[in-house]
Amino acid sequence: MRILLTTLNAKYIHVNLAIRYLKAYCRELPHNIKFEEFTINDHPEQIAAYIYQSKPELVAFSCYIWNLEQTINVINILKKVRPELLILCGGPEVSFETEEFLNQNPTVDFVIIGEGELSFRKLLEQLNNIDTFNPFDIPGLAFRYQGKIIINTSNQQTIPLEVIPFPYDDDIILKNSNLQNRTVYYECSRGCPFACNFCLSSSTSGLRYLPLERVKEDIKKLLAIGVKEIKFVDRTFNANKKRALAIWEFLISLKPRTRFYFEIAGDLLDNEVIDFLSKIPPNTFQFEIGVQTIDEKINLKCNRKQNWPRLAENIKALKKANNIDLHLDLIAGLPGETYNGVAKSFDAVYSLEPEEIQLGFLKLLKGTVLRNNSTEFGYLYINRPPYEVLASKTLSYEEMLKLHRIETLLKYYGNSHLVKNSLKYLVEVFFNKSYFAFYSSFADFWEEQQLFRQGHSQNNLFNILANFINEEFSSTFVKAPEQKYSSLDLFFQLLKYDFLCRDRSHHWPHWVPSSPLTKEQRSAYLKQILDSDFMRLNLPELNNKPSSSLRRHSFLELFPCNPKNPKELEPVLVLFYYGPPGHKLETYYLSPFKLTIRKIIPYHY
Repeated sequence: MRILLTTLNAKYIHVNLAIRYLKAYCRELPHNIKFEEFTINDHPEQIAAYIYQSKPELVAFSCYIWNLEQTINVINILKKVRPELLILCGGPEVSFETEEFLNQNPTVDFVIIGEGELSFRKLLEQLNNIDTFNPFDIPGLAFRYQGKIIINTSNQQTIPLEVIPFPYDDDIILKNSNLQNRTVYYECSRGCPFACNFCLSSSTSGLRYLPLERVKEDIKKLLAIGVKEIKFVDRTFNANKKRALAIWEFLISLKPRTRFYFEIAGDLLDNEVIDFLSKIPPNTFQFEIGVQTIDEKINLKCNRKQNWPRLAENIKALKKANNIDLHLDLIAGLPGETYNGVAKSFDAVYSLEPEEIQLGFLKLLKGTVLRNNSTEFGYLYINRPPYEVLASKTLSYEEMLKLHRIETLLKYYGNSHLVKNSLKYLVEVFFNKSYFAFYSSFADFWEEQQLFRQGHSQNNLFNILANFINEEFSSTFVKAPEQKYSSLDLFFQLLKYDFLCRDRSHHWPHWVPSSPLTKEQRSAYLKQILDSDFMRLNLPELNNKPSSSLRRHSFLELFPCNPKNPKELEPVLVLFYYGPPGHKLETYYLSPFKLTIRKIIPYHY
């Protein structure tokens, strides 16, 4: 029998682990099993045409909140042109409220509920002989029989993870998925020690591990073919400290060029683990930490425990080492949380200066406790994927809309690090150290100017921020007679610095303060800096580059303060070395009075 396993990924760079598990677990069965991946950006007609031309007899779709609607569109087309084609759906989006799903989608023949490997294998074994096919013998299968929908969850079992073969063997053998340039998902445990009411983990219990030796063998295989990104999909990677450390130690022992992503519980880290993590080579690990809220009472309403003071201290310790990217998540719309509560969590997380903050919005996923108890908290939510909450008893729709606008600006200005230095100064001086207050006020400005409905270039984002500050504060922060620079002046100097860190064209917008350097002064300074003896002693990183290349790819500017510490009101010369295209900017700080290097700081966005 010809069987096609498929899914629609959110992006091409992603790979689907589920369909690879199914194929690996049924590898020795006498069927012709293939898998193919598409994306949600592909046209349903084109996906259906490809599947049709592959001439499968059974097509199995892996379904999630991000792809269900597009998947159903593909299925409906296939059933019109090939009514006899068997359609199977599985995955978290169809594992709950399954009867309703089958009633709404008559083109779907079967649904596998929950973990799919064992049920899928039993289905294929039954299909070996269609004459004796009996769906009642397949645990975890939902199907139609005599006009009724049958959901057979009796005798449903889970299997040890080690019995599932390595899921990427076919990719490696066939060399057909270009894994080296994609994000490879890997699982070394299933389940979660927690049961947060907004998460699908609340619908299952138990935590199963893949043996350590198997994990090591699998990772070696992926590294051997040059995979650049591996994302561990374990719900809480460090639930078992000893095991997490063993895997991390093994990964580092391989001296990989690969980047690894982990979702961890930050408050479970102790001094021993933090000490080890502080020695990890930079750009090797990235941690995603679900803070969600810092309010203990709100967490308890979600059946969730989190030690926020410990988590904050651990994040500070990790930030001090400055070698692991930290992505911290917040969720707006949790039961009982108010707009001001979200603001408090936002400011607390922002003050820790992670590389990225995700301001997400609560989704009432099928099968979760919160969805089942939605009326208790007065939830209004979209009744189709992704089931996002619109309002609750304590958070109005208007406030939710405001939070969405703030989230957009967070992406534009915060997570992009576009105005990293000027924004920090701006919030401290103009907004009483509250990032939420800034984003809230800035979001109002964007809404008034109808800017959210437009696309924006990088330069335009700088211009909008400059216009906002001029409009809001030009009459407030006036320079005193004894001052050389007002707070507003210093902000625009820092904004100029951020602009130069991003733009090498030197086509400066109207708001950029004029340079204190004449063309002749800049040329004289640059000549001294590029002197071979000076370069050899002070800029050895640039010493091997031709002088002509350095002149072409560098720019020198004088600032009235240290851009990294505006409280240092002493003039600072900054050499911006952009390098050829593709090179990361480096900034070099010099004293204009004694031409000596003060600091050498590689600039990271």
